[in-house]
Amino acid sequence: MKLLLITLLSAFFLASCAHHHKDVEHHHHKSCDKNCKLHHEKGEMFDKHCAQSISEGDLHVKGSDDFKIKHAGHVYYFSSEEKLQKFKMDIEASTKRAQKNWQVGGVNR
Repeated sequence: MKLLLITLLSAFFLASCAHHHKDVEHHHHKSCDKNCKLHHEKGEMFDKHCAQSISEGDLHVKGSDDFKIKHAGHVYYFSSEEKLQKFKMDIEASTKRAQKNWQVGGVNR
């Protein structure tokens, strides 16, 4: 009887952590790939490429977690503090240019 009770309790605890949560923080995954089904930070833009570089027409520069801002429900990444500040000088125009360039360049990505 004790063995059955221990088995049932163990199964309960294992299953309790296996169900899906909406909060990413609860998941025990350390990393994931592009096929990951975790809910990532809302509005992560341009696949973490540098938003200012994209607005200037260069779609290949990667952004950094050290240089990012949130604006209008989206997260924008930058390759440097200088690029971030330049983007913020006219954020509305910069976001429009970046979105246009990203869509147009989508064939080449």
